[in-house]
Amino acid sequence: MQYKLQTIIKISKVLSSEVNKILPPVDVIRECALLAQTNKNIREINIGHTEKGHPIKAYEFGNGKSPVLFYGFPDPGEAIGGTTILSLLRALSEGNKFLSSLDITWHFIPCLNFDDQPNEGKILSNVFRDPNIREVDWCVSNPRSETTALLNYAKTISPLLTLTLHDEYHSGASMPVYVIPTREIQPDTAEQIRACLKSFGFKFNSKYHHKTMGEGFETLANIIVTWGVDKEDYNNSTFKQLTKYGLVAGSELSQQEGITPSVLVAAQIAISLILINSVLI
Repeated sequence: MQYKLQTIIKISKVLSSEVNKILPPVDVIRECALLAQTNKNIREINIGHTEKGHPIKAYEFGNGKSPVLFYGFPDPGEAIGGTTILSLLRALSEGNKFLSSLDITWHFIPCLNFDDQPNEGKILSNVFRDPNIREVDWCVSNPRSETTALLNYAKTISPLLTLTLHDEYHSGASMPVYVIPTREIQPDTAEQIRACLKSFGFKFNSKYHHKTMGEGFETLANIIVTWGVDKEDYNNSTFKQLTKYGLVAGSELSQQEGITPSVLVAAQIAISLILINSVLI
């Protein structure tokens, strides 16, 4: 069953309605673990360890025909996704009818990269990645432990859709949003995402304008050229590896004037649901 855009927007707002701040990794990890301890329908799996030995946990819910993977905190301070994952996992544990109606298996990695988070993961702060540290998503040929954990887990579940929850939250700057799928999505799906985010008050980055997806969209293979990344580097990424199973997509949301934490999470949830609605249903 295909859902109308207004239904998805409404559901996304409901699912994020209790969010009053974006949580740091320690809080997200603790709350997800508590949900698993108190709900037998949530499966907790240890999928590996970080370079410094912190456990990397995945949480699974449901037994639908289409596996979907979300992973949060991929880089330092990219924090929206952790709270998004917690909001979805909590709603599933409480029996949310809309989410339960989707014929998918939910797979969540709340915090992939704990080691690089500021303040030992206890407090969020504006931070930029250390260029001397390998990025988890860009070192497949010489993988970090986190990279191996992600790819090994993906191999066991073969996700038809992977939501890589990168963002610009870490910068503290207000930036127009853009969306990065690994392949072209249908123009009407792109328009739904654009209309949804504009309804939340976001502006789109006009620098990126795909020929069919339109303003604020570009495929990852094309966009990395503007970042000075060559094709070989793309082949060395988790994004490329994950395309073996299905679509991989992310969106670069940031802190913006008038945009509350609840709206940031609602936006990330809505993008995910629109893609699920379009790609899998």
